[in-house]
Amino acid sequence: MIFENNSFKTKNFNFTKDNFYILMDFDRTITTSRSFGSWAVLENTDFINPNFKIESRKLLEHYYPYEIDYSIDFNTKSYYMNEWYYKNMDLFYKYNLTHDILMNCVKNSSMEFRLGFKEFIKILHDYNIPIIIISAGIGNVITEFMSLNNCLFDNIYIISNFIKFKDNKMIKFEDSIIHSLNKNMNSLPQELIDVLYTKKYSMLFGDLIEDIYMLPQKYLNSCLSFGFLEQNVEKNLDVYTSSFDIVLINNSSFFDIINFLKNRIDIFNK
Repeated sequence: MIFENNSFKTKNFNFTKDNFYILMDFDRTITTSRSFGSWAVLENTDFINPNFKIESRKLLEHYYPYEIDYSIDFNTKSYYMNEWYYKNMDLFYKYNLTHDILMNCVKNSSMEFRLGFKEFIKILHDYNIPIIIISAGIGNVITEFMSLNNCLFDNIYIISNFIKFKDNKMIKFEDSIIHSLNKNMNSLPQELIDVLYTKKYSMLFGDLIEDIYMLPQKYLNSCLSFGFLEQNVEKNLDVYTSSFDIVLINNSSFFDIINFLKNRIDIFNK
């Protein structure tokens, strides 16, 4: 089901193949809501010490409710997200994560794309429309999963938490940690930002309210935003409809988005 909250944008934005770009979250946006997240792929495998799975699951059960609770103020939630992410990172060191283990976990994971995602990004690739994936997940997992599914196209840029390995051993997480409350375009190369900001419009896709802030606020008036809502729908519908231009519920697919964009944007009419 689709809730359209800003018909002015869909009626008046004149998207062409040359004048917009895409911003996307990964976990539970590109992937389904029931899919294992890119941090959790290690939990559903026998490639790592079973105690890792127990400890990681306890962290998820403790901290995830804070992530989806919009009654909590930003600073408090940010504190919990930082604490969760660093504790998860510590588990990787504690249980000696290797590159081989991580890749085997991805290959054997239960991650799955939303229906229609491959078709959606194939259209965007055919017209060379930039796609920026900004994720609080693990970049190595995202890159490998998309590569295994033959959709890591050259118009896609991934900003995420990448793990550096040397001689198969985990060395460190590169750069500063990205979690759901601090992910934005600041990590993009300046030359890419310069190109993106020559575009008149953007589209943004996310599953958390915080995903709307991937884009600087001053550009939101020229952005058509899509929010997937599948957790606590009745409780959160009002805050989603006040934040996203289009809200999708009940396990919506990218086929729904393609159909919505048909007759609005020429490239989706082919």
